[in-house]
Amino acid sequence: MTRYAFDAGTVDIFKAWTRPEIEAVIAEAMSLWEHLLPESNDAKIVIKPNLNNDLHALTGNCTDLRVLGAVIEQLQAKGYVNITVADGSNVGVDRREIDSFRRLRIDRMTKRLGVNLINLNTDHGHRVVLHAGAHPYIAKTVLESDFLISIPKVKTHAEAGLSCAMKNWVGIACGQQKRHMHYDLAQNIFAINEVVQPDLIIVDGLIGMEGNGPGDGDPFRLGRIFVSDNTFLNDLVVSRAVDMPWEDIGYMVHAKNAGHFDESLAEEVTKTVPIIRAIRRAPPRSKLAELAEARSLLWFKKIIRPIVDRPEVAEAAYKMKIVQDVYNMDDDSLRIVGRNGDLCGTCRKCESFCPTKLTVDEIGVKLDDDDCVHCLYCWFVCPEDAIAIEGDANHLTRQIERYRSQIQNL
Repeated sequence: MTRYAFDAGTVDIFKAWTRPEIEAVIAEAMSLWEHLLPESNDAKIVIKPNLNNDLHALTGNCTDLRVLGAVIEQLQAKGYVNITVADGSNVGVDRREIDSFRRLRIDRMTKRLGVNLINLNTDHGHRVVLHAGAHPYIAKTVLESDFLISIPKVKTHAEAGLSCAMKNWVGIACGQQKRHMHYDLAQNIFAINEVVQPDLIIVDGLIGMEGNGPGDGDPFRLGRIFVSDNTFLNDLVVSRAVDMPWEDIGYMVHAKNAGHFDESLAEEVTKTVPIIRAIRRAPPRSKLAELAEARSLLWFKKIIRPIVDRPEVAEAAYKMKIVQDVYNMDDDSLRIVGRNGDLCGTCRKCESFCPTKLTVDEIGVKLDDDDCVHCLYCWFVCPEDAIAIEGDANHLTRQIERYRSQIQNL
């Protein structure tokens, strides 16, 4: 671990990759930052991961179950009994009523660990006034918490530049209210972070997404977990670590102009924090993509939705780079059903990636819900096709074709 202490706050950077390493890092982080945790074990602790859409976590899009599980278990070990995992996926997922919690196996993981799970898209909210006419409702669960933990990802973002802790906060806006954020995305990302700030940030920087993020980029191995109590400082450090100047990130410019950091701090971060891995940026958005998101045309989009939601039209829009996300309305039913030991090599990747701590000899054998959440992490990373699955891929078909070989090579 390397600690970077500045006048504005502190950021710890840990190396981690395997599940045991992640558990050790989270345990150390929770010890180092224990002074921030609530005094009462009955305190309402809300964990806000990044569950932007239904892309499998190992693509780099959403929070890894290994990180989420380790954070929950550390809190439980310290005696906290009122823990809630809460997020609201993007407007496309919400509008189509896709259950991203189910598709990402978040529902199974939270049930296994005995904590609450709340969809912020359907939560009651409190209206806040931001910029450019934006007045989204912020979820009541977030506003009424005693302690907020943010677990963002590190991703490129076609509109915002970079997605990390500050961008993660778009998810606390309820349902279709997230559209308000896009009235002026950079300024409203900054503004919502002024309205509500997390008490602790634990960045899942294990696998990030670069290129055409956040929904159509490529996974890359960063192998880091960042911990801080200052959202603005956290993103300043992370942007440096992936070699994306803060000046190129609109919401960071707004944060600097509002006095949350200054040029001297930015220069100090540049001098002291090394570049870990330069991220490949998102390509410029096409004119058609910008037009498709135009606020003035929202009425027209509503009229033609029955047409554009057709699979063949959505696929054409994807190929024309108008949209990143192509949704399949049918949930997968894939489950782990066995492991062929004769095919196994010596890599033990399946064990390293199992969020429920199964050993290589238990994977494919212990299949009850208390043991296996059927997240498919082991299947995605296995280089020998030793893990047997059954069921229909459905919405995962496209992801498997696009990402499985990339994930195996991380």
